[in-house]
Amino acid sequence: MKKVFIDSDVFTRDLRYKRDEKAIINSDFLQKVKSGKIKAYTSIFNVLEVCGILSYNLPEEELLKLYSEFCAYFGVKVLFPADSVGNLDYDIASIMKQMMSKQSLGDSQISYVINRFQNELSCVVSWNAKHFKEKLTLPCYTPENYFNDRRR
Repeated sequence: MKKVFIDSDVFTRDLRYKRDEKAIINSDFLQKVKSGKIKAYTSIFNVLEVCGILSYNLPEEELLKLYSEFCAYFGVKVLFPADSVGNLDYDIASIMKQMMSKQSLGDSQISYVINRFQNELSCVVSWNAKHFKEKLTLPCYTPENYFNDRRR
Protein backbone atom coordinates (compact mmCIF):
# COMPACT_ATOMS: atom_id res chain seq x y z
CA MET A 1 0.00 0.00 0.00
CA LYS A 2 1.35 3.41 -0.95
CA LYS A 3 1.51 6.08 1.68
CA VAL A 4 0.79 9.77 2.01
CA PHE A 5 3.62 12.20 2.80
CA ILE A 6 2.55 14.86 5.32
CA ASP A 7 4.18 18.28 5.50
CA SER A 8 5.02 20.17 8.71
CA ASP A 9 2.17 22.65 8.51
CA VAL A 10 -0.44 19.92 9.01
CA PHE A 11 1.18 18.88 12.30
CA THR A 12 1.81 22.47 13.38
CA ARG A 13 -1.83 23.44 12.80
CA ASP A 14 -2.88 20.54 15.03
CA LEU A 15 -0.45 21.38 17.82
CA ARG A 16 -0.56 25.16 17.78
CA TYR A 17 -3.54 26.58 15.87
CA LYS A 18 -6.54 24.68 17.18
CA ARG A 19 -8.91 27.63 16.59
CA ASP A 20 -7.88 28.09 12.97
CA GLU A 21 -10.73 28.00 10.43
CA LYS A 22 -9.27 24.82 8.88
CA ALA A 23 -8.59 23.10 12.22
CA ILE A 24 -11.57 20.73 11.95
CA ILE A 25 -10.58 19.47 8.49
CA ASN A 26 -6.98 19.21 9.65
CA SER A 27 -8.01 17.25 12.74
CA ASP A 28 -10.24 14.91 10.69
CA PHE A 29 -7.34 14.19 8.36
CA LEU A 30 -4.92 13.48 11.22
CA GLN A 31 -7.49 11.28 13.00
CA LYS A 32 -7.63 9.08 9.90
CA VAL A 33 -3.83 8.89 10.00
CA LYS A 34 -3.78 8.07 13.72
CA SER A 35 -6.44 5.37 13.25
CA GLY A 36 -4.50 3.76 10.40
CA LYS A 37 -7.09 4.54 7.72
CA ILE A 38 -4.45 6.66 6.01
CA LYS A 39 -0.90 5.31 6.05
CA ALA A 40 1.46 8.24 6.36
CA TYR A 41 5.07 9.31 6.35
CA THR A 42 6.87 12.53 7.07
CA SER A 43 10.59 13.33 7.03
CA ILE A 44 13.13 13.93 9.74
CA PHE A 45 13.32 17.50 8.43
CA ASN A 46 9.58 17.95 9.05
CA VAL A 47 9.84 16.62 12.60
CA LEU A 48 12.72 18.99 13.32
CA GLU A 49 10.85 21.90 11.70
CA VAL A 50 7.78 21.31 13.89
CA CYS A 51 10.01 21.08 16.97
CA GLY A 52 11.78 24.29 15.95
CA ILE A 53 8.50 26.16 15.53
CA LEU A 54 7.21 24.99 18.89
CA SER A 55 10.55 25.52 20.66
CA TYR A 56 9.57 29.12 21.36
CA ASN A 57 6.62 28.03 23.49
CA LEU A 58 7.60 24.68 25.00
CA PRO A 59 9.90 23.99 27.93
CA GLU A 60 12.89 21.79 27.06
CA GLU A 61 11.32 18.66 28.59
CA GLU A 62 8.13 19.01 26.52
CA LEU A 63 10.10 19.75 23.37
CA LEU A 64 12.16 16.58 23.83
CA LYS A 65 8.93 14.66 24.49
CA LEU A 66 7.41 16.02 21.27
CA TYR A 67 10.48 14.89 19.33
CA SER A 68 10.69 11.44 20.91
CA GLU A 69 6.95 10.69 20.76
CA PHE A 70 6.17 12.37 17.42
CA CYS A 71 5.64 9.13 15.46
CA ALA A 72 3.49 7.51 18.12
CA TYR A 73 1.42 10.66 18.69
CA PHE A 74 0.61 11.26 15.02
CA GLY A 75 0.72 7.67 13.75
CA VAL A 76 3.34 8.40 11.10
CA LYS A 77 6.67 6.91 10.13
CA VAL A 78 9.67 9.15 9.59
CA LEU A 79 11.69 8.98 6.39
CA PHE A 80 15.39 9.47 7.01
CA PRO A 81 17.61 9.76 3.92
CA ALA A 82 20.52 7.53 4.86
CA ASP A 83 23.50 6.00 3.15
CA SER A 84 24.24 2.27 3.25
CA VAL A 85 25.50 2.43 6.84
CA GLY A 86 22.71 4.62 8.23
CA ASN A 87 24.38 8.03 8.15
CA LEU A 88 22.42 11.05 6.94
CA ASP A 89 22.70 11.30 3.16
CA TYR A 90 22.44 15.02 2.50
CA ASP A 91 22.86 15.57 -1.23
CA ILE A 92 23.57 19.28 -1.53
CA ALA A 93 23.43 19.18 -5.35
CA SER A 94 19.90 17.73 -5.27
CA ILE A 95 18.79 20.21 -2.64
CA MET A 96 20.27 23.10 -4.66
CA LYS A 97 18.41 21.84 -7.73
CA GLN A 98 15.16 22.10 -5.74
CA MET A 99 16.09 25.61 -4.59
CA MET A 100 16.71 26.61 -8.21
CA SER A 101 13.07 25.69 -8.86
CA LYS A 102 12.17 28.47 -6.39
CA GLN A 103 11.83 26.56 -3.13
CA SER A 104 13.01 27.57 0.32
CA LEU A 105 15.74 25.53 2.02
CA GLY A 106 13.18 23.78 4.22
CA ASP A 107 10.90 22.87 1.32
CA SER A 108 13.93 21.81 -0.76
CA GLN A 109 15.11 19.43 1.96
CA ILE A 110 11.61 17.99 2.24
CA SER A 111 11.34 17.66 -1.55
CA TYR A 112 14.69 15.87 -1.54
CA VAL A 113 13.31 13.26 0.87
CA ILE A 114 10.05 12.95 -1.07
CA ASN A 115 12.01 12.37 -4.29
CA ARG A 116 14.22 9.77 -2.59
CA PHE A 117 11.19 7.79 -1.43
CA GLN A 118 8.68 8.62 -4.18
CA ASN A 119 8.17 4.96 -5.15
CA GLU A 120 6.67 4.32 -1.71
CA LEU A 121 4.44 7.40 -1.73
CA SER A 122 1.18 8.19 -3.50
CA CYS A 123 0.91 11.93 -2.81
CA VAL A 124 1.94 14.88 -0.64
CA VAL A 125 -0.45 16.57 1.79
CA SER A 126 0.33 20.12 2.84
CA TRP A 127 -1.63 23.28 3.53
CA ASN A 128 1.01 24.82 1.29
CA ALA A 129 0.55 22.30 -1.53
CA LYS A 130 1.28 25.09 -4.01
CA HIS A 131 4.88 25.14 -2.73
CA PHE A 132 5.33 21.60 -4.04
CA LYS A 133 3.12 21.51 -7.16
CA GLU A 134 5.11 21.28 -10.37
CA LYS A 135 8.27 20.75 -8.32
CA LEU A 136 7.57 17.08 -7.59
CA THR A 137 6.30 14.20 -9.70
CA LEU A 138 3.74 13.26 -7.02
CA PRO A 139 0.35 14.95 -6.77
CA CYS A 140 0.03 17.51 -3.97
CA TYR A 141 -3.13 18.16 -1.96
CA THR A 142 -4.28 20.19 0.98
CA PRO A 143 -5.98 18.02 3.62
CA GLU A 144 -9.28 19.41 2.34
CA ASN A 145 -8.49 18.54 -1.30
CA TYR A 146 -7.25 15.10 -0.26
CA PHE A 147 -10.76 14.21 0.90
CA ASN A 148 -12.39 15.77 -2.16
CA ASP A 149 -10.21 14.12 -4.82
CA ARG A 150 -11.79 10.79 -5.73
CA ARG A 151 -9.03 9.79 -8.17
CA ARG A 152 -6.73 8.45 -5.42
